[in-house]
Amino acid sequence: MNTVQDHRIAILALTTGGARLAKMVAKGLQHTQLYLPQRLQEPPFPADTTYFTDWRQTAQEAFQRHRRLVFIMACGIVVRTLAPWLTSKNTDPAVVVLDEKGEFAISLLSGHVGGANQLARQVAQVSGGTPVITTATDVNQAPAVDLLAQEANCTPYPMARVKLFNRWLAEGEKVSLYSRWPLPVDWQQGFQMIEEAGQLPKLGPVVYITNQLVPATEQPRLILRPCNLVVGLGCRKGVTLQQVLQAIKTACKLGSYSLLSLAKLATVDLKMQEPALQQAAAYFQVPLTSVAREEIAKLDGQFTSSDFVRQKIGVGGVCEPAAMIASDGGQIRVSKQKLGPVTVAIAEAKLWWWA
Repeated sequence: MNTVQDHRIAILALTTGGARLAKMVAKGLQHTQLYLPQRLQEPPFPADTTYFTDWRQTAQEAFQRHRRLVFIMACGIVVRTLAPWLTSKNTDPAVVVLDEKGEFAISLLSGHVGGANQLARQVAQVSGGTPVITTATDVNQAPAVDLLAQEANCTPYPMARVKLFNRWLAEGEKVSLYSRWPLPVDWQQGFQMIEEAGQLPKLGPVVYITNQLVPATEQPRLILRPCNLVVGLGCRKGVTLQQVLQAIKTACKLGSYSLLSLAKLATVDLKMQEPALQQAAAYFQVPLTSVAREEIAKLDGQFTSSDFVRQKIGVGGVCEPAAMIASDGGQIRVSKQKLGPVTVAIAEAKLWWWA
């Protein structure tokens, strides 16, 4: 199985008419890869066209390689072909089906999460046809929490609850929305906005946009978590994984931050090979970012420093400046904490939609 991701849009056709339309759509969309039958091959032979003899194998490879696909053929062919490889709307690529005349661009799979609805609109604009969107929130002109999460670059927790919240929104139920940060006006449409956490209703579903811990309630809730917390770390040589993990968890607890919002760990370049730091990054499934001592030195005097650390590595502190630099100029939210052989600080990176 080929798992290399190709960010181009795959366009597949089976007939002469379909191939003709595929080439036209490819020109309109750009950044595409055509898949056409070998029998239709003719010079010139463009690099962005793959000719095939085995349809099923080609469809499988394209489905597993590309994140967006356009099939120019009947829906039935596409459904029967792709059925064995479908897993989840959270992981399957966007699939759009276009008829040979270009009249209808049908969003077939992953309309919201994968972006098939938007792709159908783009394809229809190029072909001069009509986009066919059947997701309930779109049909009822209601917001969709998975689209909101996508735009805000957040991950919904629990993911399984997205479908339920979208159903409530599509049916016109009152759903409250609380965000730690100001939201663009168009993101607020269709929700009952809550300005302060203390104003949250005692009943009814609530969507939270936050990187902080949310108190347990009996209400149905969905939390959209941005990954924008950067943990800066300093440590003694030979520190254990357990000591590093405990330090990170303690710092997050001090700031009431969720571990699910961790974006990266950061440390000084001299500590990048420390096994426990590498293992901690793997544990949280985030990168470990190296910060050069020269960059840290530029912030000398802005944070707590230690003469002992300065003698050892040439700079007075690690965790706070490392967190600040790795967060691209974010703000320190949890200042330096010395927890045994580990120093830790947390910076909050600015999200693109913050005013």
